[in-house]
Amino acid sequence: MIHEWRSYRLKPGAAPDYLALLADRGLPFVTRHLPLTGYWLGETGPLNTIHHLWSYADWAEREACRAALSAEEAWTQGFVPEAFALVEEQHNRFLRLTVSSPAFDAALAQRGDARRARVAGTPLFAGECAALVDGLAVHEAVAVWDTLSGEPGGPLSLLPRGADPVPAAPLSGAAHVVLRPLAFSPL
Repeated sequence: MIHEWRSYRLKPGAAPDYLALLADRGLPFVTRHLPLTGYWLGETGPLNTIHHLWSYADWAEREACRAALSAEEAWTQGFVPEAFALVEEQHNRFLRLTVSSPAFDAALAQRGDARRARVAGTPLFAGECAALVDGLAVHEAVAVWDTLSGEPGGPLSLLPRGADPVPAAPLSGAAHVVLRPLAFSPL
């Protein structure tokens, strides 16, 4: 499989608008075509940064999925011009899974599920935060990946959601980012 970790740095203060636009209008289009595994807002590290994870069987599936999304007029003519005006910078990594968990396997099992737009009045975010550790394979991770292409780095570990995602002690040689999951995020 190819796991694609995308990070978008938004204009300062634009994260709520971008994420509401995605949840309210863009989500049905993008998840009709792309295999969503996770979607988060970074609470530490570079602020105004969203992270999303897409998991493809292989390169051919990625190409076919992205081509189908590009043909979706409501996406290219509606969501993209409005939402991407709020984006300042994009980064992308292709990853290979090295450690999995039941939670990650469950997210993979629903990766192709199309999601509906957010119902008015429902929360944008899930209740508990997760964390991302770059540069260290963490034993209790939901998933650990090696980077195949994109920004270099050591192992990338996604930690499970919890009431307190801040580590008890500094992580030597690794970057730790608290991630606030969107309500529709499988992970």
